[in-house]
Amino acid sequence: MNSGVCPTRLLPGRCLVLAGVLGLAALALSRPASAIPSFARQTGWSCSVCHTIFPQLTPIGRLFKLEGYTTANLANMQRLKQKLRRMAPLELNRIPPVSIFIQASDSFIQGGEANQFGSGGTTGQGSVEFPQQVSLFYAGRVASHIGAFFHLTYTHTGGFGVDDSDIRWAAHQSEPDGSTLIYGIEMNNTPTEPDPWNSVPDWDWPFYSSNYSPLRDIPAPYIVQASGASEPIAGVGGYLAYLFGQGEDHWLYLEADLYRSGVGIGAGTGQVFGPYTFGPIQNIAPYLRIAFEQNYATWNWEVGALGMNTNVYPTSVASGASDRLLDYGLDSQVQYLGLSGEQIWTAHVSWIGENQYWEPVPSIGFKPNAEDTLETVRVNGQYLLNHRYGAGLGYFWVWGNPDLALYGPPTGNPADLVSATGNPDSNGLILELDYLDAQNVEFSMQYTAFNRYLGASSNYNGQGRNASSNNFLSFLMWLTF
Repeated sequence: MNSGVCPTRLLPGRCLVLAGVLGLAALALSRPASAIPSFARQTGWSCSVCHTIFPQLTPIGRLFKLEGYTTANLANMQRLKQKLRRMAPLELNRIPPVSIFIQASDSFIQGGEANQFGSGGTTGQGSVEFPQQVSLFYAGRVASHIGAFFHLTYTHTGGFGVDDSDIRWAAHQSEPDGSTLIYGIEMNNTPTEPDPWNSVPDWDWPFYSSNYSPLRDIPAPYIVQASGASEPIAGVGGYLAYLFGQGEDHWLYLEADLYRSGVGIGAGTGQVFGPYTFGPIQNIAPYLRIAFEQNYATWNWEVGALGMNTNVYPTSVASGASDRLLDYGLDSQVQYLGLSGEQIWTAHVSWIGENQYWEPVPSIGFKPNAEDTLETVRVNGQYLLNHRYGAGLGYFWVWGNPDLALYGPPTGNPADLVSATGNPDSNGLILELDYLDAQNVEFSMQYTAFNRYLGASSNYNGQGRNASSNNFLSFLMWLTF
């Protein structure tokens, strides 16, 4: 990294095209934003250079991720030269790239207890989570071409576990026509985690939700359920980012990964719906991603597509017939970064469909349809004023064909979030207000209003519970250091 904001491994043409974005970044150096502090210590940049509101990335943040988290600006590397010629060099950070992230929340549900509250041992209409989440990050450069975003999380509902993480090797090659090819190899534990955009499941808005939110019980395709390392799987793959055009303002991104169940995983750990749980993946599950981004002086837009084919065993026994889940989707993102830095907004839209091919399992005692479909759409936008006051608004739709074995039947408990008709259809509105007190302190209020829940607006579970009974209000504070 040179003394300016243009990385030495990023060609001058690319930096000229992003001059407008960098101008915004320079103005934002003293303004509040949220990010992983170890990245800020490594680069010497304010968090707002790479993020609007964490984890939403700017073009500079996307380049930093594509380059494998290795860009450095501070004199933070100490090279210990080998005494023997055959000894490999060792690179150590003077300041370890470690950060801590703490969340605490207080939540209220309009219609009293839902099944999350009952199973979680809480009573009444709300739940305080202190902490909701504590995360430890090892995030930054490991060697000249290797970087890591390793995320260990504790929640009171699930204990300790590895959250969405990746380790990658990255390099780039300059072409005679002035374009640049960035290429990398990565290992990760969540499909869509390596993605540099915020229109895919692992990084889509809302960026947080309470562990007790009824949003978590809405049916979702496998690739959505697996986000946040919710399924015990791991993958290895590679990606290419081709930057071309005048000043390299056109970006083409290609990624391919192969996923398998984690070593020693023998039990179904992710509940689909009803009594059904995911078992281990049969063999491997391929994932493909393609996206295109166009950059201008003050704004950029992206459009992309993704797909994943997963065969999972319906029980913890990894033998016999497996169910097939075929996921496919389209997404787009538009981002405006005003040169003054006073106003920033980002909008996302995504659609993900899933074809489900089920194998009946007599030992479980139910038989789903031979084939089901499930689709979800999210449309949302976020606005940030003076890097301090933020607001987000979004709408979501989920729909598919009825299947009582997956989404019902009624259990006799009026608090249970099940469908009396076996219909997964749900939709609603999410509103969020944010206040960024400092670069590492944020306060948020989020309200979710359901228009339809599991197939109906009223009496959806056959026990008198309405969709609006699940309306949910939560307050969140998060600190990073």
